[in-house]
Amino acid sequence: MELELLQQTAQKLGIAPAHYDIDGRLIYASPETLSHFIEWLKPLENKWRKEEFDDVLACFENEPIHYDVERIALTEPIISLELLDENGISITQKITQNSTALFLPPLSFGYYQLRLSTKSHRYSIRLLVSPKRAFQPPLLKHKKIWGINVQLYSLRSQSNWGIGDFGDLAYLIEQSAKQGADYVGINPLHLSYPAVPEWASPYSSSSRRWLNFLYLNIPNLPEFRRCRSLQNWFKSEAAQTQILTLRQSETVNYSEVYPLKLTALEQLFAFFNRSKSAEIVERRQLFEQYVKSKGEALQLQGLFNVLDGQEHADHQGKENTIGWLGWRKEWQHLTATKRKSLLKTHQKQIRFFAWLQWLTEQQLAELQTLCKKCGMQLGIYGDLAVNSSRGSVDVWSDPELYCVNISIGAPPDPLGPVGQNWNLPPYNPSVLKARGFAPFIEMLRASMQYFGVLRIDHVMGLFRLWWIPEGKTAQEGAYVHYPFDELMAVLAIESVRSQCLIIGEDLGTVPDEVRSKLNEFQIFSYFVLYFARRDLHFPHTSDYPKNAYATIGTHDVPSLQSFWHCRDLELFEQLNILRGEVLKQKYDQRMIDKQALLNSLHRDHYLPPNYEGDALSMAMHDNLNFVIHRYLAESESKLIGIQLENLLSQEVMFNLPGTLDEYPNWRKKLAQPLEFIFNNESLQNFFAMINEARKV
Repeated sequence: MELELLQQTAQKLGIAPAHYDIDGRLIYASPETLSHFIEWLKPLENKWRKEEFDDVLACFENEPIHYDVERIALTEPIISLELLDENGISITQKITQNSTALFLPPLSFGYYQLRLSTKSHRYSIRLLVSPKRAFQPPLLKHKKIWGINVQLYSLRSQSNWGIGDFGDLAYLIEQSAKQGADYVGINPLHLSYPAVPEWASPYSSSSRRWLNFLYLNIPNLPEFRRCRSLQNWFKSEAAQTQILTLRQSETVNYSEVYPLKLTALEQLFAFFNRSKSAEIVERRQLFEQYVKSKGEALQLQGLFNVLDGQEHADHQGKENTIGWLGWRKEWQHLTATKRKSLLKTHQKQIRFFAWLQWLTEQQLAELQTLCKKCGMQLGIYGDLAVNSSRGSVDVWSDPELYCVNISIGAPPDPLGPVGQNWNLPPYNPSVLKARGFAPFIEMLRASMQYFGVLRIDHVMGLFRLWWIPEGKTAQEGAYVHYPFDELMAVLAIESVRSQCLIIGEDLGTVPDEVRSKLNEFQIFSYFVLYFARRDLHFPHTSDYPKNAYATIGTHDVPSLQSFWHCRDLELFEQLNILRGEVLKQKYDQRMIDKQALLNSLHRDHYLPPNYEGDALSMAMHDNLNFVIHRYLAESESKLIGIQLENLLSQEVMFNLPGTLDEYPNWRKKLAQPLEFIFNNESLQNFFAMINEARKV
């Protein structure tokens, strides 16, 4: 195929033949890259087994709907149409005149199916009828609110088993609500890999739809309260010694915490199945209803974990062997017959993993109820990762939905001259659209079910993603565009239905058309202080974006104490990740950032005129920490997030980008237990200042 035709074909499929780099230079994708992506995206007859829709149209509620039938390339005239709601109930039927345009009455928001019939064929079009905007909590009309953000696994307490859990989260909700917080934010709760405990990143999970049962508060389960044998084990000196050791460790020891919790849960599951108590009998009935409602997807989640446990008996996994990537060939791609056989063979173990999902959902529902009881207006702030990892149950159970041999990442820029490869496979946008976006709907619905706020990591991924062919570098990738209007319509529908505020992580360069659409739907922006400097100043509090969530840092950057003392740069140097001129530039940049922040605090009278103003010689101390948080709290942004590690003045990085085994990513714990934090007088004063600063 000649180059011009190749580029035209690519463009029709949403593949960008070229893009502008950060310096404004036009960079063309290679013909090999374009050809590879075209093969994935070109429409083929009966290519997708689960294809349901010939077309999808996004439109707004309560507005007349215009559908251009030329979108589906008819070969003969339409003779009738039928409009069905999402329950399959017919709400409109009529005979049509031969026309290229159809006009439908205004509809309330939701999902509809338009069936068009010709003499020899029936076409199915999904209508995504969207609210004008995503959900907006009424209290934000008259209140600026704040909340506490934590990495859940990092919480220390006198009751957990070596990892922060839902019991700790309940305590955090109760105590922070007393201090005036209206939400508690946590890391993604996506299902990890039980067979490979040390694969700990919540942003490279086994599933975005299913939950991480490692966070279960086991002593709070009804089964635990009734199971005498497990209570005796729990009280034993051996168990208490092991739990205390895990609790006191500086990092989360996943290799010990996982089997400890799983062993206890297996005993409770046996008790759950045999108990004759009225409470447990009723719970068994509720569990059966849950299993029935979740269908085959729940069973496949369980089967995946069973097979993964057999194939990864050594509990080891690398990028190219994690999950099903390291299995025997016959299990990697199951035939329908083999799938049915394995589901039957491992029925008991599959039921156990289904039970764990049920328990996790139950405890999350209880936490949501607790938030309301405590008067916490927004409740839990959840986080949705960009995608699941390649070896995940999500990819294994539905491989045609993903471009399995492609990775997403970022193109080269001055900070990353070779680009980034995140080793996450993208959705195939053609398949996603052919299914009427059902997988995206289901995943969002599951994610929003128990949250009052949901952060969408890399929200730009709804517009375009940087695809990288297998075996190639990030430099050899290209942008692939996604059906942005349709994805935004789904996001708005699910947000309003779940009463869930959406925050779009929009760091970096965002095209005007994307920014305009996010603003139109009132998706809250993600504003990080570390990245807010312009020239040599940070913004005035009045210049912070209103419809935004503002915070000092993120899970990928150092705590305020570490940032100020350049501990992250010291680590990069020790690990030989940064060196020479690049490292020097980073140190110089950090000094400019620190001095600019001090100057801005002086400018706005947060610091007195005689206060020392030299960032080179000034250490981070309690008063400066206090003042920076006051500056953040007085900003115009309707939401701000306070990170517990910053309240504790702790030097910590939960994730050191660019590292794998060199650094204990997703394992670091907070320096103090929760019980200390909320009984500390200086922190009580800190919370009082935040409340005062947030007053409108």
